[in-house]
Amino acid sequence: MTVFISKAESELEEIPHYLNSQNIKGVFESLIRFEPLSFQINSPFEVIFFPSIRSAKFVLDSGQIDLSAYILACNGSQTQKRLLDLGYSCDYIAENAGDPDRVAKDFSQWLGQKKVLIPHSNLSALSVTKYLIPNQYSTIEVYKTVDFPMLIEPCDIYVFSSPSNIDSFFKQNAIKAGSTIIVWGNTSLNCLQKYGHQADYKLEEGTMVELFKVLQKNINK
Repeated sequence: MTVFISKAESELEEIPHYLNSQNIKGVFESLIRFEPLSFQINSPFEVIFFPSIRSAKFVLDSGQIDLSAYILACNGSQTQKRLLDLGYSCDYIAENAGDPDRVAKDFSQWLGQKKVLIPHSNLSALSVTKYLIPNQYSTIEVYKTVDFPMLIEPCDIYVFSSPSNIDSFFKQNAIKAGSTIIVWGNTSLNCLQKYGHQADYKLEEGTMVELFKVLQKNINK
């Protein structure tokens, strides 16, 4: 059995070791790359919402914002975990990170009347702003996503972590017939369907724990 996951091995915690212990070949490759963008901040804010750990990383690398001076919020426990590794804790962590509409509603209720800054990629749908008042939020593009397609050998299980990885995958590859497909959230599910495929499993939280359980279920069935 061979399992493809569209993430670097270093991001997958105990999953590579588990697959190896089961004599299963793991192919761990992100099919996208990230490049910093210059940005300016023109509006006042009290809260910073990070859609992903990469948005936080590029903000930190820029040196323009002292994160300790603001209330921090993020999308999903996986992003919070990575932020904790960097020394920052979030006051708000969106649950069900795979459901953008639910995240947007919950975040709007939590935010109240406070103003928020949202750093994001050039491809972000900015779904978290859906229920916010227009003058309540400002957005800045802090990085861009670039396709990095490569040939992937036929696999028995495919795990796609983002729509961008799906788009990049199909530039050089096809899904092996009879394989199992796992996707991160609704946006990845919708993207996969554009290529004529249905997902067998959709991760709701997008955590490594959740992915580990789904992989175990499919490997042991």
